[in-house]
Amino acid sequence: MSIASSPTATASTEAALRHYCSFWIGDHLFGIDILDVKEINGDISLTPIFHAPPQVRGYVNIRGQVHLVVDPRRPLGLEPDPALTGKMLIIFKPSVGEACAMLVDRVGDIVEVPEANFEEETVDPIGETTLTAGVCKLDGQLLVVLDPRGFFRYGA
Repeated sequence: MSIASSPTATASTEAALRHYCSFWIGDHLFGIDILDVKEINGDISLTPIFHAPPQVRGYVNIRGQVHLVVDPRRPLGLEPDPALTGKMLIIFKPSVGEACAMLVDRVGDIVEVPEANFEEETVDPIGETTLTAGVCKLDGQLLVVLDPRGFFRYGA
Protein backbone atom coordinates (compact mmCIF):
# COMPACT_ATOMS: atom_id res chain seq x y z
CA MET A 1 0.00 0.00 0.00
CA SER A 2 1.40 3.36 -0.94
CA ILE A 3 1.44 6.26 1.50
CA ALA A 4 -0.78 8.38 -0.78
CA SER A 5 -3.61 5.85 -0.67
CA SER A 6 -3.41 4.97 3.01
CA PRO A 7 -6.37 6.01 5.22
CA THR A 8 -4.11 8.22 7.34
CA ALA A 9 -2.81 10.12 4.29
CA THR A 10 -6.35 10.57 2.94
CA ALA A 11 -7.62 11.90 6.29
CA SER A 12 -4.76 14.38 6.59
CA THR A 13 -5.31 15.58 3.00
CA GLU A 14 -9.02 16.14 3.65
CA ALA A 15 -8.26 17.92 6.92
CA ALA A 16 -5.97 20.31 5.04
CA LEU A 17 -8.88 21.50 2.83
CA ARG A 18 -11.68 23.93 3.69
CA HIS A 19 -14.97 23.78 1.78
CA TYR A 20 -17.04 26.89 1.10
CA CYS A 21 -20.30 27.64 -0.64
CA SER A 22 -19.35 30.58 -2.86
CA PHE A 23 -21.69 33.40 -3.88
CA TRP A 24 -21.70 36.94 -5.19
CA ILE A 25 -23.14 40.12 -3.78
CA GLY A 26 -22.67 42.71 -6.50
CA ASP A 27 -19.18 42.17 -7.90
CA HIS A 28 -17.81 40.78 -4.63
CA LEU A 29 -17.07 37.07 -4.14
CA PHE A 30 -17.93 35.63 -0.73
CA GLY A 31 -18.03 32.21 0.85
CA ILE A 32 -19.60 30.47 3.82
CA ASP A 33 -18.43 27.23 5.39
CA ILE A 34 -20.39 24.49 3.66
CA LEU A 35 -21.15 22.90 7.05
CA ASP A 36 -23.32 25.94 7.91
CA VAL A 37 -25.49 25.66 4.75
CA LYS A 38 -28.73 23.67 4.80
CA GLU A 39 -29.89 24.46 1.26
CA ILE A 40 -29.99 26.99 -1.57
CA ASN A 41 -33.42 28.17 -2.67
CA GLY A 42 -34.66 30.47 -5.42
CA ASP A 43 -38.21 30.87 -4.07
CA ILE A 44 -38.14 34.44 -2.78
CA SER A 45 -41.68 35.41 -1.85
CA LEU A 46 -40.76 37.74 0.99
CA THR A 47 -43.20 39.11 3.51
CA PRO A 48 -41.89 42.34 5.06
CA ILE A 49 -41.50 42.70 8.82
CA PHE A 50 -42.42 46.20 9.88
CA HIS A 51 -40.11 47.98 12.35
CA ALA A 52 -37.37 45.39 11.74
CA PRO A 53 -33.72 46.48 11.48
CA PRO A 54 -32.74 47.61 7.95
CA GLN A 55 -30.76 44.43 7.20
CA VAL A 56 -33.87 42.27 7.76
CA ARG A 57 -35.65 41.97 4.41
CA GLY A 58 -38.58 39.97 5.80
CA TYR A 59 -39.49 36.35 6.09
CA VAL A 60 -40.19 33.54 3.65
CA ASN A 61 -42.24 30.38 4.10
CA ILE A 62 -40.46 27.35 2.64
CA ARG A 63 -42.30 24.04 2.90
CA GLY A 64 -44.19 25.24 5.96
CA GLN A 65 -41.17 26.60 7.84
CA VAL A 66 -40.80 30.37 8.24
CA HIS A 67 -37.25 31.71 7.75
CA LEU A 68 -35.98 35.17 8.68
CA VAL A 69 -34.21 36.67 5.64
CA VAL A 70 -31.23 38.98 6.12
CA ASP A 71 -29.70 41.11 3.36
CA PRO A 72 -25.93 41.28 4.03
CA ARG A 73 -25.40 44.43 1.95
CA ARG A 74 -25.87 47.04 4.70
CA PRO A 75 -23.76 45.25 7.34
CA LEU A 76 -21.01 44.77 4.73
CA GLY A 77 -21.15 48.45 3.72
CA LEU A 78 -22.42 47.73 0.19
CA GLU A 79 -25.05 49.71 -1.72
CA PRO A 80 -28.63 48.53 -1.10
CA ASP A 81 -30.42 46.69 -3.91
CA PRO A 82 -34.19 46.50 -3.46
CA ALA A 83 -34.68 44.12 -6.42
CA LEU A 84 -35.42 40.46 -5.70
CA THR A 85 -35.42 39.21 -9.29
CA GLY A 86 -32.66 36.69 -9.92
CA LYS A 87 -31.57 36.54 -6.29
CA MET A 88 -31.13 33.37 -4.22
CA LEU A 89 -31.48 32.41 -0.58
CA ILE A 90 -28.83 30.57 1.38
CA ILE A 91 -30.71 28.80 4.14
CA PHE A 92 -28.65 27.97 7.21
CA LYS A 93 -28.58 25.01 9.52
CA PRO A 94 -29.94 25.49 13.07
CA SER A 95 -26.35 25.73 14.36
CA VAL A 96 -26.16 29.21 12.77
CA GLY A 97 -29.58 30.39 13.91
CA GLU A 98 -33.05 28.99 14.10
CA ALA A 99 -34.79 29.24 10.69
CA CYS A 100 -32.67 31.94 9.06
CA ALA A 101 -31.49 32.72 5.53
CA MET A 102 -29.31 35.20 3.64
CA LEU A 103 -30.22 36.95 0.39
CA VAL A 104 -27.46 36.83 -2.26
CA ASP A 105 -27.25 37.90 -5.90
CA ARG A 106 -26.10 34.54 -7.25
CA VAL A 107 -24.62 31.31 -5.96
CA GLY A 108 -21.39 29.83 -7.27
CA ASP A 109 -19.75 26.47 -6.71
CA ILE A 110 -18.47 24.61 -3.71
CA VAL A 111 -14.87 25.78 -3.43
CA GLU A 112 -12.13 23.64 -1.90
CA VAL A 113 -9.38 25.79 -0.46
CA PRO A 114 -6.10 24.47 0.95
CA GLU A 115 -5.66 25.41 4.61
CA ALA A 116 -2.51 27.36 3.67
CA ASN A 117 -4.55 29.72 1.46
CA PHE A 118 -6.87 30.77 4.30
CA GLU A 119 -5.97 33.84 6.35
CA GLU A 120 -8.02 34.20 9.51
CA GLU A 121 -9.63 37.56 10.22
CA THR A 122 -8.49 39.31 13.36
CA VAL A 123 -11.15 40.11 15.95
CA ASP A 124 -12.15 43.75 16.26
CA PRO A 125 -10.66 45.09 19.55
CA ILE A 126 -13.75 47.22 20.23
CA GLY A 127 -15.83 44.06 20.47
CA GLU A 128 -18.17 44.70 17.55
CA THR A 129 -19.75 41.73 15.84
CA THR A 130 -17.38 40.10 13.39
CA LEU A 131 -18.96 39.42 10.00
CA THR A 132 -15.92 37.92 8.31
CA ALA A 133 -13.99 34.83 9.33
CA GLY A 134 -11.09 35.44 6.96
CA VAL A 135 -10.02 35.49 3.33
CA CYS A 136 -8.83 32.84 0.89
CA LYS A 137 -6.53 33.36 -2.01
CA LEU A 138 -7.88 31.75 -5.17
CA ASP A 139 -6.52 31.83 -8.71
CA GLY A 140 -6.89 35.50 -9.62
CA GLN A 141 -9.56 36.18 -6.97
CA LEU A 142 -9.99 36.78 -3.30
CA LEU A 143 -12.78 34.91 -1.50
CA VAL A 144 -14.02 36.73 1.59
CA VAL A 145 -15.26 34.11 4.06
CA LEU A 146 -18.24 35.29 6.09
CA ASP A 147 -19.36 34.17 9.52
CA PRO A 148 -23.14 33.97 9.07
CA ARG A 149 -23.73 34.06 12.84
CA GLY A 150 -22.52 37.67 12.86
CA PHE A 151 -25.34 38.79 10.56
CA PHE A 152 -27.97 37.60 12.98
CA ARG A 153 -26.26 39.39 15.90
CA TYR A 154 -25.57 42.55 13.87
CA GLY A 155 -27.47 45.56 15.13
CA ALA A 156 -29.04 43.60 17.98
